Amino acid sequence: MTEMVQATLSGSVPPPPHPREEERIARLLGYDILDTERDELFDRITAMAAEITGSPISLVSLVDRNRQWVKSNYGIDLKQSSRDDSFCGHTIMDADKLMIIPDSMKDPRFVHNPFVTGEPHIRFYAGVPLQNGDGLAIGSLCVIDRKPRELTPDQIVSLKSLARIVVDYLDIHRSNRELTRLLLREKEIYSRLLNLSSEMASSSFTLEQALQRIMDHLDPTLGWLSCRITNLMTHGSGGIRLNPLLPPDPEIDQIWRQIDSHPTKPLHDGKKTAFISTGITAPQYAYLAIPIRNRGKLQAKIEMIYPDHRKMDSRIKEVFDIMASNLAIVAEREIANMELQHRAVHDALTGAVSRTLFLEELQKTISKTDSFHPDTALLFLDLDGFKDVNDNFGHQIGDRLLIEVTERLRHLSREEDILGRLSGDEFVLLVRHLDIQQDLESLLKRIQRHISHPYMLGDLEIRITCSIGAAILDRNDLTTPELLRRAEESMYLVKHGVRNGYCIATPDIIRDFKNRLDLDRNIHEAVYQKRLLLHFQPIVEIETGRICSAEALLRVINKDGSVLAAFNIIPSMQRIRLMAEVDEWVFAESVRLLQQHMRIFETIPGFRLSLNVSPSILMTHGFATLSLNRLKTAGVSPTMFRFEIIENHLDMGNASLFENITFFREAGVEIAIDDFGTGYSNLQHLISIPCDTLKIDRMFIKVIPSGEAKKIQLLTAMIKLGKNLGYSLIAEGIEHQEQADQLLSLGCEYGQGYLYGRPMEIERFLEHIVMHTPNILPLSKQHSSIQEFEVTPTYALPSKT
Repeated sequence: MTEMVQATLSGSVPPPPHPREEERIARLLGYDILDTERDELFDRITAMAAEITGSPISLVSLVDRNRQWVKSNYGIDLKQSSRDDSFCGHTIMDADKLMIIPDSMKDPRFVHNPFVTGEPHIRFYAGVPLQNGDGLAIGSLCVIDRKPRELTPDQIVSLKSLARIVVDYLDIHRSNRELTRLLLREKEIYSRLLNLSSEMASSSFTLEQALQRIMDHLDPTLGWLSCRITNLMTHGSGGIRLNPLLPPDPEIDQIWRQIDSHPTKPLHDGKKTAFISTGITAPQYAYLAIPIRNRGKLQAKIEMIYPDHRKMDSRIKEVFDIMASNLAIVAEREIANMELQHRAVHDALTGAVSRTLFLEELQKTISKTDSFHPDTALLFLDLDGFKDVNDNFGHQIGDRLLIEVTERLRHLSREEDILGRLSGDEFVLLVRHLDIQQDLESLLKRIQRHISHPYMLGDLEIRITCSIGAAILDRNDLTTPELLRRAEESMYLVKHGVRNGYCIATPDIIRDFKNRLDLDRNIHEAVYQKRLLLHFQPIVEIETGRICSAEALLRVINKDGSVLAAFNIIPSMQRIRLMAEVDEWVFAESVRLLQQHMRIFETIPGFRLSLNVSPSILMTHGFATLSLNRLKTAGVSPTMFRFEIIENHLDMGNASLFENITFFREAGVEIAIDDFGTGYSNLQHLISIPCDTLKIDRMFIKVIPSGEAKKIQLLTAMIKLGKNLGYSLIAEGIEHQEQADQLLSLGCEYGQGYLYGRPMEIERFLEHIVMHTPNILPLSKQHSSIQEFEVTPTYALPSKT
């Protein structure tokens, strides 16, 4: 009750106290960082976090007993705030978990928070607890946005990596404070060494630079006789050095050889700085080994040989232990930066280069192309059957398969080639310095052969193939999208069975691509310039010729007023991914026209308007509920609609598909299978689709005048199958009375085609209804003016945001 009162008074739901609050506060105070000055290193991290996640605001905040204190801010001028109002106060409650608030207005803890209702108007928050693995989080690295959103998996990984670097820097700060105290106790001879160590950890040096700086500034007054420093991350070494203040020792080379041949390899086993005996051959010397470890792995080593008397001074080990710790932090920072850079330009799963990097390299290669002697080709590969592997065996097996495919492609590639993964099961390979005429086809065949070999994934034997498109870099003025499109379109010719195995983009193929591109551009402009129109084609009762329904067909208007060929429209819209917007317009326009001319349509008993619905829309969760609510608002009955879907485009495993179809049918919408007979029409598949009507494809109607017995028998069997299963049947493409008569004799009740009327604009269709429907006065003689039933074609389309 008290907490709720506080929440009401402050506008926030305050975070509960941490179960180990006193330990946590002690840990925070131990860092000795509260109320310190700004630090450029922390500011770089917040800037990087904002850039990686695309967020306008980022903070490194520390949660004190009653306040949130900000060590670094990006995009906002915030120094501190009440702990009760802080998001980070909630983040520290679970030290092992990233806290994400996709929309603060939907989270009861923050809906009244002053930072949500006022500046900076936080809607999205993601915070990584800052902790050392013991559950005592002292604050968080967080990113903030003013609009609801999510983070991608890669952004989450990067944010966590940056949080680890923040903790490393905090450890550096604490370590530096400890070093300062140690400097007061140590001799001046050690102070320079400790200062150097502190400088290495707190600067932006790489490990190689830090080790080289130590080598260059290692104080000879430390008393060492000989030393060497090795960077195992780069396999680099500064070589063996001798102390210039001491006379040369003839035994030094022998001692180093003895150390290198030591059977126990002490540096690989040791965790801390230690004096190690140099053996009976030189007992008067002391060997000091300083291992620099990170993530449990030896990353570098500092080795020194001392005269025997130095063995008595054990304080030097403490100094070098601190140096090793700071250098390990430098190594961790370098590894983290390398991982972030690698992730930015490489696919996280397969290690192939990312799309961004690949396109950059492709553009560079294009600019260097010799048009007279082209020697580079872009290959676009798509795996055949990969979706079935994912569906049948799960995504884990699918991921392992992608890794194996990548390894095979990498094995086929040369050092100068570049292998990239665009997305899913799509790969690209840039092959350089190739004899196009002699070697390209043999390479394509070799890739196909290697990819099609069986894959053993545990106990599973997986077999797949691939479709490959190839485009030759033959001009230096090509654009990367154009070249990529050539290779991709060539691949689709293989995918769709036009070519076998692989396809190289020839001039004829490129010309066809350009024509399709011009068409796509034309249709794209037409859609967003609102040049769309619906035509209506009557569907009749074959026996009587009575109009019983109609199909709404989309038409696109050219700038000159002509109508684009209908067979080009849908494939183009699918290519440019405009089907969702266009389906939305078709549905809205159909509702509007039914609403406007309801008096005419209601004169036809049971009239339905057929709309083609794309599978992607029908498989969208909640589509039926939204559509039915819109019909209810418009006052149009669902019984006036029939939705036509193409059988072989449906994903039978999609739960939303069946949910939407069920909702529509229960509300009175008919579901029709379009182009019946051209897809995967087996009995089991047909029974599994809940529908009311089958539309027989026109290819089966064309056989009627030919008299081909087998084709007529197939048509007869299809009609009989539909009738026996209780479906209504509509035959498409009826052009001759002979076709209509035979269909009627076979039991098909309804028909559509030029025999009954071509697709027409709404004005002509309304006149057509009046002319062919008994007991309806001509429009000019009805009580309402003709203007009530006339309609000016509309091109309204929902604006794209």
